[in-house]
Amino acid sequence: YDAENDADSDAVCGHVDSCMYDAEDDADSDNVCGNMDSCAYDAHDDADSDAVCGDVDSCRYDAFNDADSDLICGDEQRCDFDAENDSDSDGICGDVDSCRYDAENDADSDAVCGDVDSCSYDTHNDADSDAVCGDVDSCADDAEDDADSDDVCGDVDSCRYDSLNDVDSDLVCGNEQRCDFDAENDADSDGVCGD
Repeated sequence: YDAENDADSDAVCGHVDSCMYDAEDDADSDNVCGNMDSCAYDAHDDADSDAVCGDVDSCRYDAFNDADSDLICGDEQRCDFDAENDSDSDGICGDVDSCRYDAENDADSDAVCGDVDSCSYDTHNDADSDAVCGDVDSCADDAEDDADSDDVCGDVDSCRYDSLNDVDSDLVCGNEQRCDFDAENDADSDGVCGD
């Protein structure tokens, strides 16, 4: 007997209707009648608790609903707040990565990320300004890179332009004197060295 005469008009009399006020009789099969169900078509009843029912939620299990707008729901990615999803693949999401495009994260620790560092393995960034990075520059502090080719860098070479390094030991570099092999430097001023 149904005093309300099938109140939900589902052709099932109220006294045998499991959901007497729900014409769809619990459409999402979650054991909550539609008239009492906050998400009548979502069996998980808003699983991510974002106040958007799963049947209309573009990210059913992501409470932030793709916070970084990269079209990948947070439950399907590792970097919820990084639209580029760790673009340098270093395991650090871009929203917290100090060098988001440098997988080595400033390898030379000079506070310049490798993707914009002209010398990514040279802490001093070509200190001698010779266009050769210090990590591959044989004379990292000599802009002329051993100008006299004596295998002694100019910044420590007592005779920067004398490949023999004052061969006559007269404390005058060869490029600054006329008589390289005369310790007395033509003492008699006759124009002939060492006579």
